[in-house]
Amino acid sequence: MNTPLAICAPNLGAISETFIQRHMEELLPNKVVIVANNNKKPYCGYWTVDAPSLVINNIEVTGLKLGLKNYLARKLFKQSNQESINLAIQNFFQDHQVQVILGEYLNYTFSYFKIAQKLDIPYFAHAHGADVSIYLRQEKWRKRYKQYQQAAGIITMNKISRKRLIDLGIEEHKIHVIPYGVDTPNEAIKRQKNELIRCLAVGRMVGKKAPILLLESFRRATKNYPNLQLDYVGTGDLLPAVQQFIRAFQLEDKVILHGKQPNEFVLQLMKKADIFLQHSIVDPDSGDEEGLPVAILEAMGYCLPVISTRHAGIPESVLEGETGLLVDEGNVKEMAQNILALAQDFDLRQQMGLAGWQRVKECFSWEKEKKQLLEVMKLA
Repeated sequence: MNTPLAICAPNLGAISETFIQRHMEELLPNKVVIVANNNKKPYCGYWTVDAPSLVINNIEVTGLKLGLKNYLARKLFKQSNQESINLAIQNFFQDHQVQVILGEYLNYTFSYFKIAQKLDIPYFAHAHGADVSIYLRQEKWRKRYKQYQQAAGIITMNKISRKRLIDLGIEEHKIHVIPYGVDTPNEAIKRQKNELIRCLAVGRMVGKKAPILLLESFRRATKNYPNLQLDYVGTGDLLPAVQQFIRAFQLEDKVILHGKQPNEFVLQLMKKADIFLQHSIVDPDSGDEEGLPVAILEAMGYCLPVISTRHAGIPESVLEGETGLLVDEGNVKEMAQNILALAQDFDLRQQMGLAGWQRVKECFSWEKEKKQLLEVMKLA
């Protein structure tokens, strides 16, 4: 079976990795095979791909199924039998006559790069966020990343990460900036002027998303404009802190926590919302950063003005004063003022929303991302 492209990823079915799901499903339909480390819940297993797949945690050798119930056995097995696993991956690539390999995340899929070198298959490493923030600060990974100089190319989603990789010593021509692409409605969404202004936030409740700073900004805005509501989609380690904050400031009637939800649910909320909020920061504990938040691109595509921060690739997507308003990381006072300004100005919301929709159609469409990826990998 001749399959031009293999996509390697740490997870198969992670609800927050819709950009990887799209690569797997739509980049080369019926001509892709998948290799993933894990497809089990609670983190993975929320979606599958109709393509030949090899899941490392499901490999069976000598009757041992490497499932979650056998964690210790799996760990010991992997340590002593990595060559067997690598051989299974090699055979999988060769059986499907793979011509190009795309590795999602520079760190998690580094081992596949070494296999690609052994098989003389062109390998493209795709950076996404943590791999070019947290891991790029670690000497172990800096040494490994330098080996990507021998790869066919590195793909990243913003200019900041490209510069970091160049500073690491990787030649400029090896690094391709290809922003994520999203779908947009064919026509701009027209919203009615209502007294209740619905804000929307979407994202995992983790350090780099700063949910408490977002909530504090929202809380401050409600003191001057009580007719505000916040729909918050997501969960994570900071969920208990979020719930505590909401109770402490008696925001139960203003903040609705929707928990973990599929993308279709999020898009329905975007149709009903008036303003999109995201307060991204560099995680002070880990150094984790965003890449180019897909939720912001989707919000712009659904004609929502965006209020966010000058963080990572966000200023490359949100044009200040045109498609949204940006503040410095941690500046809850200014973010609250921006929420208030947009809440009180229906025409400005409409103007920014329309500009965002047009910008996404021109610069951040899935069609454009797909075309660029296939061209870079010489699969067009």
